[in-house]
Amino acid sequence: MPADLKAIYERMHAQDASAWQPRVLQPDAWTTHRYDDVARLLRDEKRREALLEIGCGQGQMLAALAPQYERLAGLDLSNNAIAIARAVLAERYPQWAGRIELTSGSADERLPWPDRSFDAVIACAVVEHTIDLFGVLDEIARVTRPGGVAVITVPNLAYLKHTIGLLFGYLPRTGTPNRDMRYWREHGWDGGHLHYFTRGALAALLVETGFAPEAWTGDGWWARARRWGTNLVGNLTVRARRCP
Repeated sequence: MPADLKAIYERMHAQDASAWQPRVLQPDAWTTHRYDDVARLLRDEKRREALLEIGCGQGQMLAALAPQYERLAGLDLSNNAIAIARAVLAERYPQWAGRIELTSGSADERLPWPDRSFDAVIACAVVEHTIDLFGVLDEIARVTRPGGVAVITVPNLAYLKHTIGLLFGYLPRTGTPNRDMRYWREHGWDGGHLHYFTRGALAALLVETGFAPEAWTGDGWWARARRWGTNLVGNLTVRARRCP
């Protein structure tokens, strides 16, 4: 993982724990965030012993899902994010002490858990930032129990807005609010995105690494009315079943 990318995430999480806000999930809302989609795709899973979130940030999603799982783990590139998550969870959620494990590390390295450790693995807006996509997905497959699921969110290069923009010569912005090169220099090219995806490309990657994609969705304004068409949503979220 490039050192400058880690530095970007350390700056992003440089604030103290007083700014921490809980994540309120609304999986059935008309307008959804990607984490709402993750929650919706996970809620019908029968086995809920262990969950891993790669790119857990300051732990908001783990806190939101903690009542549903017996054991949770989170990994994040930022030491600052993990420190804040530990402090907030210890102070505000003491009832979950010992149930949530937080680790600082890179998704591009071997995950620090044994084979078949988790019933579900979340990688929401993560894999597009990694270097070795196949290595990252191989590791996710390794720690996912057969029959378990990976829920992954990536930017959708085939989003109609991006397609139209390309016709006029505009590079799609999938991870940054503007095209200012000074902003990109500080925060990474297109928000640090190294890879771009379509539904077909992501499906092929998942199959290659031992998963069977089974449910697709997307988020954004009035997403509930748009998610029937893959190219009508800016992010793709998929639930993929780990093959035996």
